[in-house]
Amino acid sequence: MISYRIPPEDSNRIVTQFIPDTTGKTCEFRPLSAAPDTQFLPLVGWAVVVRSREDKLPEVTYEPVVDDECHGPIALGDLEEEVGPLTLVDIS
Repeated sequence: MISYRIPPEDSNRIVTQFIPDTTGKTCEFRPLSAAPDTQFLPLVGWAVVVRSREDKLPEVTYEPVVDDECHGPIALGDLEEEVGPLTLVDIS
């Protein structure tokens, strides 16, 4: 399992750009809650994310963007803020 989780504590997270992905891949997620149901959501792109923390240089990362039924296209970190911690198991 690969953890793409960016801990929200002590940082400001800003999604700055969306890069479309038309490869037709699917993201497999597993919540870190008591009920580990695996979810499959279509990958629709990549988000460029800038994270800043006090007394440190900004970090630039990228996150998968999935098409969620409730939220529409949403970056992984934003989805975690809505539904709770997730682990990205695979992109295939």
